[in-house]
This record gives sequence, structure tokens and C-alpha cells, in this order.
Amino acid sequence: MLGAMGVALGVYLVSEPFRSLSLLAALVALSLLLSGAGELASAADTSRPWLARVAGLVWVLAGVLALVWPAITIVTLALVAGVGVLLGGLAKLRIAAAQSGEERLLAGIGGLAATIVGILALAWPGVTVLALAVMFGVRTFLFGCAELAAALRPVRARSGVIVRHGRVHASGAARPRPIRWSVAIATLAVALAGAGVSVALHVRSAPHPGPFYAAPQPLPPGPAGTLIRAEPVRRLYPGTKAYRILYKSTGFDGRPTAVSGLVIVPEGTPPRGGRKVIAFTHGTVGVARGCAPSLQPSLAAQVIEGLGSFIAAGYVVAATDYEGLGTHGPHPYLIGRVAAMNALDSVRAAHHLRAAHAGVQFAVWGHSQGGQAALFAGQLAEGYAPGLRLVGVAAGAPVPNLIDLFRLNARTTVGRVLIAMAMSSWERLYGAARLQDVLTPIARTAVASIAARCLYGRELLAGIPSALLLGVSFAHRPPWKAEPWRTIAQQNAPGQTPIEAPVLIAQGGADKVVPAHLTAQLARRMCARGDVVQERVYPSVGHLEAGIVSSPDVAAWIAARFAGQTAPSSCGTLAAAARREAAERRAREAAKRRREAARRRRGVPAHTRG
Repeated sequence: MLGAMGVALGVYLVSEPFRSLSLLAALVALSLLLSGAGELASAADTSRPWLARVAGLVWVLAGVLALVWPAITIVTLALVAGVGVLLGGLAKLRIAAAQSGEERLLAGIGGLAATIVGILALAWPGVTVLALAVMFGVRTFLFGCAELAAALRPVRARSGVIVRHGRVHASGAARPRPIRWSVAIATLAVALAGAGVSVALHVRSAPHPGPFYAAPQPLPPGPAGTLIRAEPVRRLYPGTKAYRILYKSTGFDGRPTAVSGLVIVPEGTPPRGGRKVIAFTHGTVGVARGCAPSLQPSLAAQVIEGLGSFIAAGYVVAATDYEGLGTHGPHPYLIGRVAAMNALDSVRAAHHLRAAHAGVQFAVWGHSQGGQAALFAGQLAEGYAPGLRLVGVAAGAPVPNLIDLFRLNARTTVGRVLIAMAMSSWERLYGAARLQDVLTPIARTAVASIAARCLYGRELLAGIPSALLLGVSFAHRPPWKAEPWRTIAQQNAPGQTPIEAPVLIAQGGADKVVPAHLTAQLARRMCARGDVVQERVYPSVGHLEAGIVSSPDVAAWIAARFAGQTAPSSCGTLAAAARREAAERRAREAAKRRREAARRRRGVPAHTRG
């Protein structure tokens, strides 16, 4: 019975540990209770039965505490489980010291594994509890397998009876030797793997910007776009000369601020009148200061979708980091007007960089967060940067109506990470926006951890446990329904003012982060305002791939805009599709009304189904 319960609980704990905090606490508590029961049951077989019973009792007490504590938090759960496992592991190591031969080795391996898991839980309680739950699941599963094997294939002890001081302490069946070794080695391997993964994820944080990113105080005189300093970046992309730049822009508060970025220049003789410029607006990389793309020049070709095509065409690429990335924060994540001003000023800064030979004619291209920034740059360009000449705006999966986007993404792990970044940023920017008003304590802990990390390499992996915490518990009040969060989201939806230049919207048909139907609604609204919009949908393409897949088409579209060709428009097709959708919706509503009328005539209430 004990073995069957262990197997069942272990499988469930590994496969479904993230449903809710109460379920997680109950599962971990039951796992502790089962482990303690197993220790107590086998205590008489050891040379120090009293110590084995102490270890079992510690595990049982920890399980009872986790089970009966009604208001336990995720951190407290990790601490309770960690203390129980650690003390049990130390007791088992003490038992191993009093034994000899194979028994000493087996007990030592079990004690070492438990001690590692306990230390791991105590070291990083906020994030490790989920990994701890999985490790408990594996251990409980193996424990259950061992108990089942002992019950189904009993092995007699050599003497049949263990006698101490004239009293019988144990006799009969024991776990088969291969099973005992398998359980011990597997448990230690799981503990070591968990410790290795946790250490690897926690030893590295976001890069710390150096003195280049420190803005002089006061800022030098000059308008927005004034170049403060520049330094070469070696071997960023073949056939280019790259520069890290610090320039003046306009911050969230409307005052001059320093913003960093990259300017990438093709080698060769510049054309008369200067090179054309691509203002690149990057997607989400994080909200911590160290997440600036210019701090990761080796990743430039991955971050800047289409870089090779732009360089081959002879364009200068001006890639802003945005305010608060690289330079001192906070970073105004998804605050469209700030990202737009930073992007427009990066074009001005590139124009002032002599080695770039950049002209004033430019196009904007960005994906995801960068798509939203690109659209806002198109909206602001004429009024904010009248000295520049915008020929086109290309936006890949642009963040559309933020309220609808937040509502949809609150159901997914990736979506909750993006919402967490936005809310962390907005709390620091807006005095009335407080996380405690809308998020649970668990979620606030996870949001703080996510906001401190970047979406690069191991940093991305390190954020996974915190993202899973958001699945355990998130908002006690939907942010998109609460103020000031709702108003902030509404203010940062693109497409509310006209864009004078043509617009290309590239969208993945299989995008789960920015769904295609939301982008189509955005395109229709822009068309209704008189914008020239072409929408290209790439079937079976997800969110992350859309920027890469569409970049050759984006480069060709931008080249046509620089060449002065008439921009194609999808507004007629979008309007026809909207009319068809409206007609289908009216037909569905009419059919529903007819069914309800028929039910009323039969005397069946309208709300009845079936």
C-alpha cells in the first residue's frame, strides 16, 4: 500500500506540481509524510534505530506542519521542507557513520542526497520550491518502487532475525539489493542535478554596464540627438564598422536624458548625400539595466533581424537600447512614446557620428515590443523630428491593444513573464501603480526576480522558476480592470494617431503571444484613420520566428520605399474581411436568437442547454 501511494504521488508531483499553492503544499507535505513513514518502518533494521526514528519523525513533523498551516507562503513551504529534509539527511549520515560495509555506503548516499536537497531549498527558497517539488516527486516515486519491489519480491535477511540485548528487533523481508542501490544512486543523481542546475542559474546575473554608460552631469548642451560619446565595437558583424554610442534623448519625465545604443556602418565609400538609415527598435530583452543589447554585441546579428540585408544594401543601422537599458533606469517598458523618441534620436545621433556618413532619410523596423515602438515612432516623427525624412514603418507582430493582450497572455507562462516586466516597470514609473493592489505576495516575489534578469541565454533559463511561480499564483485582481493599470495600457496602444509614411505589418499566423486577430484589428483601425497599411501574414509562424522569417520581405519593402515606389495597401482587403466577419457575427447572433425563441415557444428556459 505504501509503495503504491509513493508511485502514484511521485508521478503526479512531477507532472503537475504547479496548479496552485495549496495543492503544491499538500503534495510536498504528503511526500514528506510518506518519506518519514518509510524511515520509521525501516528504523529497526539499522544499527541506530533511535536515530533513524528521529529522522523519520522530523520528516513527519515537517509534513504535518506543511499540511495544517493554512496561510503558508511559498517561501515558508520551501523553508519547512528544507529544514525537515536537511535534518533528516544529517541524521541519516550519522546512522551511516555507525554502520559498516554496504549498509554504510547506502545510508551515506541517502543522507548526502537529502542534505543536498535541504541546503538547496534553504539557499533559494523563493524559486527552488518548484524544483524541490519535482525532486520530491522523483524521490517519492523511487521510494514507492522500492517498497513495491520489497513487497512483490521479498528477500529474507541472512539470519532471518535481528536480536539485540535478547530482544527481537526485525526479521523477514528486506528490499532487494539491486532496488536499494538503484534508489540510492538515482536519488543522489537527482539531488546533484538539481543543485547543479540551481547553481548554474544563480551564479550569473545581468551584465553590469561600465563607465561608458554613465551620463555626464550635467548633460552636455545641445538638442535631442546630440552625440555624447562613441567607441568602436570590434568584430560585431562582417563587413561593418560598429560603434557603441551614448546620446541625448527625451526621457519618460519629458526631460533630457542619456540613452545608449549601437550604430553599425557598412564598409566602403558612402554615397553622395549620405547613407540611408534603418532605425531598429528591438523586442523584449528584459527591464534590468544590464539587458541593453549594446552590452551584448556578439548577439547583435540575432537581436537585429535582417541586419545582413540592411548592411548589404548599404544602410546604416541605428539601434537604440531605449531609456533605462544600459543607462540608469527605470526602463519604460511598453511605453510607446518614450521608445519612439529614443529611436528617432538614435537616427539623429548616427547623423552626428562622422564615421557613419548617415543622411536624414530613414525607415523604422522593429518586432514585438519593437513593433510597438516602430509604430509610435511613425506617429511622432513629423512633430518630434521634423529635420528627418521618414519613408516607411515596418512593424513585426506589434504589441496592439494592451488590455486585450494582457487578458489573453495572463493564461500562459510566457505571457505572464511579459506582463510581470510591464508591471514592474510601471510601478517604478507611476506613483499610483502599486503591485500589492493587484498581485498576490507569491507573484510579487516572482515579478521582482523576473525584473532582475534578461532574456538572454542562461538568464532566460534562470527566469523559468519565477515564471512557473506566476502559474501557482498571479493576480488577485485583474490588472487590465484596475486603475491606473488600465489607463496606462490604453494610452500605450498604437494606432491612435495617423502615420504619414506607409506601414508594413508582418504577422505570424500561429503567434500565441500577439495573436493574428488582434493585429488585424489594429491594421483595420489604422486604415480607418487613413494610414496606408500593408499586412503580411505568415501561416504556421510563431511569435519569436516572425521577425526572422519576415526580415527578407521587410528589407525588400524598405528598399522600395527608399526608391520612392508607391506603397501597396491591404486596407481594401482588410475592410472586406471585416465586413465578412461582421456579417458572420450578425448571422450567428440571429441564429442564436431564433434558437432561444424556439425554446421559449416550447416552454424551455432560454438558459437551458441540451
